[in-house]
Amino acid sequence: MSARRWLSGGDWSTAHLDGLEVDGSVLRLASAAPGLARHGFAVVLAGAPSGAEIDSTSADRWRAVHLRIADPLPPGCWLRIWLLVDPATGPGVPPTPDPVSADDDRAAVPTPPGRWRAAALSALDARVLCPAAGSLWVAIELGGTGTATPRISDLQAGTGDDGPVTDLPVVYRRVTALASGMADRETDGGDGLLGRYLGLLADQLTRTSSILAELPALLDPSVTSARDDAPWLDQLARWVAVDPEQLPDDESSRRETVATAAERHGWRGTRRGLLDQVRRETGLAVDIVEPLAAESVWRLDQRPATSALGLSTGLAAADPGPPVLDRNAVLDASMLIEGADAGLPVHARSAHRICVHVPGGTQSQVAAVDRVVQRERPAHVLARTCATTEDSRIPLQVGVSTVPGPDPRRRRLPNDAAYHPHIDGPGQHIGTARLPAAAHPHPAHDSEPTGDLP
Repeated sequence: MSARRWLSGGDWSTAHLDGLEVDGSVLRLASAAPGLARHGFAVVLAGAPSGAEIDSTSADRWRAVHLRIADPLPPGCWLRIWLLVDPATGPGVPPTPDPVSADDDRAAVPTPPGRWRAAALSALDARVLCPAAGSLWVAIELGGTGTATPRISDLQAGTGDDGPVTDLPVVYRRVTALASGMADRETDGGDGLLGRYLGLLADQLTRTSSILAELPALLDPSVTSARDDAPWLDQLARWVAVDPEQLPDDESSRRETVATAAERHGWRGTRRGLLDQVRRETGLAVDIVEPLAAESVWRLDQRPATSALGLSTGLAAADPGPPVLDRNAVLDASMLIEGADAGLPVHARSAHRICVHVPGGTQSQVAAVDRVVQRERPAHVLARTCATTEDSRIPLQVGVSTVPGPDPRRRRLPNDAAYHPHIDGPGQHIGTARLPAAAHPHPAHDSEPTGDLP
């Protein structure tokens, strides 16, 4: 059985800081103009374990120290753990470690009391290799280039049960020590070579298990880090094929954009996808018009509702096409196209085209929308972006039930004449429509318009 104690619990007020500062509950390099400090120490007192933190198989001292970081180390940053066992019980704080006089991680074991010993560079776990009784001091050393900083969330000291080595049979724990030319048998209680190796291995496995347990939170866009020195949200965006430069400025919108990226990739290039992406990047609500949706063809089915030329149908001119024919054709009556292009001559001038309207848009807004549209549109679709006048929102009523009557001067309406009578036939023009000719003659005398059809 082992016991563990968190030394800060998110509160670093008892730590002695030199070149470091506390940001919320996280320990980091202090701010300095124009960036961050390059080096600093935090000295924390772990003390001695209480009776409840000692089991029957352990000595009354801490055996291991584990450092918990808030984020993976940014590039150009490093950290180091220093340990010191002080047999004195006074309130004085030991000086920060001096690499010249302190022991490094390769120094002889055991470490004498009152002397700092370093763990391996950037290691998050360290063994206490001084068996003397006393208070344990832990120094956290942080360093970097001044552009980023390590972030430490907490520090943990554990008594352990002499480490995993105690789980081995005694025969595997016996070591041979040479002293005065005589061999003696002793048992590794956790401070021997095998005990230290297994202890560090167990701490590393514990750390790895902790990372795996926290992996869902690290990969969750709603809670992952989005700071400048730990841009994990930007990294998640790249993993789902989203350019971080295209993310919105608002943090909640940024996280929502990354979280829904995989689903929105299925909409890309569609009307829904274009509208959504324009809104996300520019904040504007636009309208997309497809000219092809307003096109119609002339169907000769003898039904006025569908074959009235100019009202329910229309004629579209075909493109001239190439001047060289590679098969038989009827002069002035054929167009040579491939089967995959069936119908294209009828709709060639409006097919694969969209118009993006920005209501009341300024020049800069239209340009911003057009950049998004040109990037997101399908490759075979031509897109045009323009500003449109916003609706007045003033209620208007236009009379549509009155049709002009006969001209009092016995003349037809000004446009009541067939441009080609032998083609258009008789009748009245109203816009692009032609009404049938009246079955009865107009009155011979002058009269006021009655509003009735002639």
